[in-house]
Amino acid sequence: MTHPLPQRLTPPDISGRAIAKLAGPIFVANIAIVGGGTIDTVMAGHLGADHLAAIALGLASMIMIFMGLVGILQGMSPIAGHHFGARRYEKIGFELSQCLWLAFFLCFIGMPLLGCTEIWTNLAQAMGPVKTMASQYLLISMVGLPAALGGRAFVSLNAAVSRPKVTMYVSLAMVVLKAPLNAIFMYGWFGFDAMGGAGAAVSSTILTWLSFFIYIAVWKKDPFYELMRCKRYYGPDLKAMWAQLKIGIPIGLSTFFEVSSFTLMAIFISRFGAVTVSAHQIVANITGLCYMLALAIGISCTVLVSQCLGAGWPSVAEKATKKCLTIAVVIATIVAISLFFGRGLFLSLYTNDETVIRIGYSLILFGILYHVFDAMQCVSAFALRGYRVTFWPMIIYGVMLWGVGLLGGYYIAFIGEPFTAPLAAYGFWGMTALGLFLAGVSLAFTALYVARIKTKEDAGEHQAEEAAH
Repeated sequence: MTHPLPQRLTPPDISGRAIAKLAGPIFVANIAIVGGGTIDTVMAGHLGADHLAAIALGLASMIMIFMGLVGILQGMSPIAGHHFGARRYEKIGFELSQCLWLAFFLCFIGMPLLGCTEIWTNLAQAMGPVKTMASQYLLISMVGLPAALGGRAFVSLNAAVSRPKVTMYVSLAMVVLKAPLNAIFMYGWFGFDAMGGAGAAVSSTILTWLSFFIYIAVWKKDPFYELMRCKRYYGPDLKAMWAQLKIGIPIGLSTFFEVSSFTLMAIFISRFGAVTVSAHQIVANITGLCYMLALAIGISCTVLVSQCLGAGWPSVAEKATKKCLTIAVVIATIVAISLFFGRGLFLSLYTNDETVIRIGYSLILFGILYHVFDAMQCVSAFALRGYRVTFWPMIIYGVMLWGVGLLGGYYIAFIGEPFTAPLAAYGFWGMTALGLFLAGVSLAFTALYVARIKTKEDAGEHQAEEAAH
């Protein structure tokens, strides 16, 4: 007697149009999120180099802590995406509840780190008004951390269930409110005390809490999530949280290596003076905005890969990985060329200081050189998250971005001998470019290798099933 082979679920659409439909809202949401930092940078830039340097230092320190903790929460995304692809909707709400518990517990790590302002200002050797404003920025940001982490749990969920437009609309609303709130607290509108650079943190904290409450309301009221919502209250479940942490901790460390290689670079570059760090901050913001395209494609790749695997189609997951990588490289090449020819215009939008523009004009060339490889490493790492392979990307990030980029950059910037004279900020940017090149190549090879192995394993299993029947 023969038995029918088990039927696999229909795989998600991985066409270019489907990728664009998923990546588009994610890109807009990311631009809106980074847009808040851009607004801070532009508004502080017109107050003077000290205010811009304070925001650069405060933002760099805050982002390094925040993104490392957010990375840990990303362990839920491939798990929820897998459940969504397998049509196990009821398990998604449970995973969200455990992710929110993790966010709560992570606050006990992040808030004290932000509160120890002396660590970050001493690393930068900041003094005077720059130190004062940067310290205020960090203390105010500490108040917003619980809402920031909780909100990111919902952002991860929305991406995993192909619902990125929720994040897009919330992020756009927040960025619309950012400039007016900045003006109130930075410039002292409507009778408020003018806080300068530190005022940017007040507006960010208010908007972070507002967005968190909006995400909760959408989750509870939107009919789309009805099948996913928990039927009862769940306290911390150690087994479920550990399952997320096994994926999330390497992601968190990878994110920490990636983000901190830039944020620590900003802190060390602060030692060269307010003008140099101002130029660095502007260039970092421009290249960060360009990176949002690759990030949107990368997040989409995680979603598609995890959903394909949940539906039992690793061969389609492999095709999605290759397609996302190809699209990212093509777009990154176009962006790099545009950035090269338009760099003078972009820099002039941020500041009128000729010295800052001159330094930025040179630094941005390094960003143009590494942009394609930055896109490669981003999409490849996110594809591997969909496959729940997070250990090796962590190792690659640690070696390439910290070992080559940050430590190598520190050596070339401050020592240089016997290879060269100390190159200051150029040493950091040059070695970062080399590190991202190596990371891009290594991670792309790893992602394509893992995708091929999973497809072969699945083909072997089906051949065995056919032989058994």
